Amino acid sequence: MAEDTNDFEVRGQWWLPDNEGSKASGTLKNSETHGAELHLIGALDSRIGEDGIYPRIHGLADGKPYTLEDCFRSFLRNGEAEKVRVQQIFRGIWYTAHKEPDCDQVTTRPRYLTQWIGNQGVRSDCIPPNELGDGKNGKPVSILRAILQPKISVRLTSGIVVSIHHAVTEKPHTGTEQTVKEWREINLAFPEKVSTSDALAHMSDAQDLVSIATGRTAEYDSVRFLHPDIVLTVGGSEYRDRIDFYADWMVRDTSKKPGLLHSHKMFFAFDDLGGIQGLADWMEAAERHRSTLGRVMASKYREGLFMEDRIFHRAAAIEAFARDRIGNKRVKLPGALEYCRNLAGGEFTDLVGDVEEWSRVLKSNRDDIGHHYGRRPDQGGAQKHVLAESAYWLFILCMLRDAKAPQKVFERIKSHSEWTWLAPKIRAVVQAG
Repeated sequence: MAEDTNDFEVRGQWWLPDNEGSKASGTLKNSETHGAELHLIGALDSRIGEDGIYPRIHGLADGKPYTLEDCFRSFLRNGEAEKVRVQQIFRGIWYTAHKEPDCDQVTTRPRYLTQWIGNQGVRSDCIPPNELGDGKNGKPVSILRAILQPKISVRLTSGIVVSIHHAVTEKPHTGTEQTVKEWREINLAFPEKVSTSDALAHMSDAQDLVSIATGRTAEYDSVRFLHPDIVLTVGGSEYRDRIDFYADWMVRDTSKKPGLLHSHKMFFAFDDLGGIQGLADWMEAAERHRSTLGRVMASKYREGLFMEDRIFHRAAAIEAFARDRIGNKRVKLPGALEYCRNLAGGEFTDLVGDVEEWSRVLKSNRDDIGHHYGRRPDQGGAQKHVLAESAYWLFILCMLRDAKAPQKVFERIKSHSEWTWLAPKIRAVVQAG
């Protein structure tokens, strides 16, 4: 099952940071489907927002401070009513007018993280009644155990501490059933304050890994920040108070059964990668190649992207990756493909067959797309799809090599049913030229 929804609606007072004396009542509505919108009775100061753009709005609702970012007016009626679209919501802090949002920790719950890590803390045992002495009519008794797993952590060379937390909670009894829910979260603790956008950029490296490993889109089910200035005092002790964050994410899971994933459907598991140290090695590699990794994963995440665009972006990422690894900005696509297919190893050769001919076909397609030659008017979408997928896997294999992934990871990828299905189709496209 997918995690709980982030939909909510709160009523409160709203104002511009530089004009706290002029407040408007209104309702903030956040919807995972439709995004966030602020419905105001009256309007914000029109002199400041004459163009309808509000970089930042402050609010107080249900006793919580709100900072709304990157807002723009969608409706205004004679100063009596106003609607404002909101791109980002920070609940629990007021960021001052000209200060970039910052934090020193970020915690996210990427979907499928719990299944990817495994070693699940919720277990069900069916025990014969004679072993318990309390069965009835000879029927077995089922016992549900919830075992909290310890936190695991590792420090990156940058000083960032990466931790994985396990949580278990009991849902309210319905009268006929009772359930226990568990989940995993990733926390990044930075040695000093960083912008929230930078914190999320680092977190995206882990999110991409979960997506690659599971073959699913690891959408964030929750995001929260910690800030050293946001502290609660309870009973004489100080506690860091959370800052909940909501945004209209590009990375969205469109699975028909979101959250449901069996281990045999994954390309590789957390333990295959080497556990928390394998995650650290990946994040070190991802930081070196974040722009190219981001380009490839964006082409994977975005629904409805033309196959030509997928081929073009992935070829460009392979070229840039090879240039960074070789240290020569003059490397062109043919040299980059040769370098990357050698780095990827025999698994990639097994996938595409004739690697030199595959490279020629990919370059020819890239040139055709980039220069609008129109040489392949009859090439169907299926052919472009398998070629784009082969370029995706070349890049991913190279990233995993850069991250010093264990050989078991490559063996599991090679044995995956998607590769078994993909290999003959790629070879047919290569043979057709």
